Amino acid sequence: MKLAVLGNNGPFPGPGGACSGYLLTEGDTKVLIDCGNGVLSNLQKFVKFEELDAIVLTHLHSDHVSDMMVLRYAVQIKMNRKQIQKPIKVYAPAEPAEEYNRLAATPGVFDISPVTESTALEFGKLKLAFAEMKHPVKCYAVSAYNGERRFVFSGDTSWNENIIAFSRGADVVMLDAGLLSKDKTGENVPHLTAAECGIAARESGAKKLILTHFWPEYDLNDLLSEAKQNFHNTILAEILKTYDI
Repeated sequence: MKLAVLGNNGPFPGPGGACSGYLLTEGDTKVLIDCGNGVLSNLQKFVKFEELDAIVLTHLHSDHVSDMMVLRYAVQIKMNRKQIQKPIKVYAPAEPAEEYNRLAATPGVFDISPVTESTALEFGKLKLAFAEMKHPVKCYAVSAYNGERRFVFSGDTSWNENIIAFSRGADVVMLDAGLLSKDKTGENVPHLTAAECGIAARESGAKKLILTHFWPEYDLNDLLSEAKQNFHNTILAEILKTYDI
């Protein structure tokens, strides 16, 4: 199982950057997790979008889904040219309803299904499971298991015990490091601090932590240093880099 980072910023991209998007591959199986701005361009450096087995959207904020509208247009055109024969499978929270309905508005382009905590998906050897996180809109963490290794991505979330339980024993956990501790202004912030990411990885017994969803104006070394105070085996998600899970 491999993970390619297509975008690692949020809520907007830095110069030359891209927002949330990750290509998970297992053998011939290819699943895109999130499709924020800049992701569609970077995806095509690895695979053609028509080769995807599925797209999983953790939630429907723009920095995680905005390139879906461009992708929808691209698929439509390729279908008209007989270059694509079937819709792309998409799985996403059904809330906010207006955003979900936008994705479903063009029949035959996306085959979209709602995600809940009970959703279980299987693509080749990959088995996907979901757990609800704490965010201003409905958001789910994603677990991918290939029978030997397990990868967990938090999506966007503030501190909650679910991410620890859901990540229990993961080989690699990738967490939303949207904040430095100095910028956490209260308990209702929508993202984890880098320090909290380290705590969550440590308490879950994960083997490796990848930080992502970086505020574009941060010095990433500050995030890495803060997380490592609680969990040493921490790295930064580097755009266009591929990681073995």
